[in-house]
Amino acid sequence: MKVDPDMLRSFAESVSEVSRSLASVDVSSPFADAQGALPGTAFDDVCTAGLGATAVGLRNVCRMLGEIARIARIARGNAADYDVSEADFTGARHTMDAPA
Repeated sequence: MKVDPDMLRSFAESVSEVSRSLASVDVSSPFADAQGALPGTAFDDVCTAGLGATAVGLRNVCRMLGEIARIARIARGNAADYDVSEADFTGARHTMDAPA
């Protein structure tokens, strides 16, 4: 595969930046603000469950983006040809499996 090394580095940094931006998103405030909005209902429980699911989903997206950036950074070779070893690729792919 022919790869422009500068573009690969730029891609890795862009993906890392997106991951960092997403990791800084405050997902708890909207759920906390909504709690108590419907007294006498199970809405508070829904807010708590929603926060948990959102936090896990966001964490998994950040993890996957981090792995994509890592794969882009470990690609090695000369200026035109980059290689990722089978072990590196397989390990990174397994790391992207999203645990709950």
